[in-house]
Amino acid sequence: MLNGIAVSAEPVVTLKDMVEKTISSNPEVQARYHKFLEAGHEQDVMRAGLLPKADIVSSFREQEKLVKNINNTATPSMNNELVLRQMIFDGFAISSEVKRLGFASRVRYYELQSAMQNTTLEFMRAYIDILRYRELTQFAKDNYVIHKQLSDRIKDRVEAGVARRVDLEQANGRLALAEANLLTETTNLHDVTARFQRLYGDLPPAALEAPNFFNAGVEASAEDALKIAYRHNPDLLSTIEDIQAKRKEINTNEARYFPRLDLQARKNLGTSSDGKNSTSAADLLELTLNFNLFNGFSDKHSILQAAQKLNGAQDMRDKACIDTRQLVVIAYNDIVQLKEQRTYREQHRNSIENARVAYQKQFDIGQRTLLDLLDSENEFFQAKRSLTNTEYDLQMAYVRTYAGQGALLNKIGAARGNLPEYAREDYQDNESICQAIAPAQPVIDKEALLADAKPLANVYPTLAKPALAANEIKTEPTPAAFACKIEDVTARVHDWGTAWRQKDADQYLKFYADSFVPESSLDRGSWEKQRRERLSKHGKIGLKIEDLQVSCDGEKAIATFNQSYTLTQFKIKKTADTACEVCNMKRIPIIAYQDKVKKELQFEHVNNAWQIVRELTSK
Repeated sequence: MLNGIAVSAEPVVTLKDMVEKTISSNPEVQARYHKFLEAGHEQDVMRAGLLPKADIVSSFREQEKLVKNINNTATPSMNNELVLRQMIFDGFAISSEVKRLGFASRVRYYELQSAMQNTTLEFMRAYIDILRYRELTQFAKDNYVIHKQLSDRIKDRVEAGVARRVDLEQANGRLALAEANLLTETTNLHDVTARFQRLYGDLPPAALEAPNFFNAGVEASAEDALKIAYRHNPDLLSTIEDIQAKRKEINTNEARYFPRLDLQARKNLGTSSDGKNSTSAADLLELTLNFNLFNGFSDKHSILQAAQKLNGAQDMRDKACIDTRQLVVIAYNDIVQLKEQRTYREQHRNSIENARVAYQKQFDIGQRTLLDLLDSENEFFQAKRSLTNTEYDLQMAYVRTYAGQGALLNKIGAARGNLPEYAREDYQDNESICQAIAPAQPVIDKEALLADAKPLANVYPTLAKPALAANEIKTEPTPAAFACKIEDVTARVHDWGTAWRQKDADQYLKFYADSFVPESSLDRGSWEKQRRERLSKHGKIGLKIEDLQVSCDGEKAIATFNQSYTLTQFKIKKTADTACEVCNMKRIPIIAYQDKVKKELQFEHVNNAWQIVRELTSK
């Protein structure tokens, strides 16, 4: 009770009610509905030709003023005549046309059903997208909040001098991405709301009922689903009805080869000028026969024209078969694939969520970099989005399958009132030539993929298992887990760079593990020879390591950085002509080679030292 006025909760609008409102008020559906009513009235107009017609024919004339009355007879100036006409036989033209229009009315009926199915399909697409983007928008909001909190946390650490400013730049960059994602999702929600409003007529309510009509599932196979579609799809049924209408049109045109027989009765109600009944008044009953002998071959060509219309209607039926098959088998396959995909998406989301929590704890103790933490948050956000999209895509696959089968409204339980129910006719089965043949659903043989795959050592040599002789296989106690420290790996990278700058080939090559495989096609021996030759070249090496990022994972670590390399050589140049040649010589530096690349060094902790097992370079 508020200020003496009872406040009741806003009634919940069910999905069924919303669909019924949509198919009862949507302009496109309404236009089809009026076309259906129009077809019914058109048939009634033609059916009237089977009934008698009654007319009163009145005439007025001034014959006595034009022709002098010699015989002293009175010709009535006003004459009324009652005429009754009844068609007896017209070669079955009217009856054939009535039947044709009856089939045409059924065509309009199934076109109306198709419009309602398609409008409901579009409405359900908007309805499900409203649910989808409301959920995705909430994910984007949560993602933004987390990135904002992380950014503020890193900012505090930078100001306290315990974190690098480059970490803050990374955090701010990811925060900007989170803000862009939030803007994208809110824009998508706005657009789908406008689409919903166009179909429904009103804005969507704050609370929407979760659809559950697809819990009944679908048929056991795509072929069985197709059989249902071929019996109930309104687009296909409308083409079958159109074929029957075109057959009756041929019968209507063939009626022109028959005579027309009419019964006509006349009652002359005329009176003379003196008010007495005229002697010319008479009753008449006659039978008239009209038989056309030649009509310029128009009757023949009208039949040929109708025959081509029949051929076209049959072609449209074949097209409807093909379109229905494509729609249903694709939607059915999407159901099968998305149900399996949902399992993997859910597993991915759960695994990433667990890793995200672990990364947060490891970041707090220095075992994870900020980049690792931000990557885990972004991957968790994307995993949730992927799972949600898969869930709603699966719902839409059910909706599309039901729509292709002409059963969407029945599944929802919605209907439009004041529509007849047509019983299925035998000719609908006879005219349907659609074959329920569906493509085989794709099945991935994962065991065959693994059997045909290259050994892992060919792709990632560092992950290859070392082969041991039978007499060398020993059971060793599991060592304690090694704790990777970022500062140790960072120092190791700088020591590696120092050895390179000093052109100390022996020390430089000690940084590479025995399992190291060069990125190029060279083998290990050829690669070492090449490196020694390059380090022995005359000149000074300049090496800058910038934006160094290190991530640790147990006994493995990865260092990524921007590398600037220069090789400076010196030439002696004579600067003047004097008696003292030595005095005129000057040593001039020349850049012989330089490049800038992105480099990734993959380390493993071997023999109590961090050694390089993989070196990757990109521009």
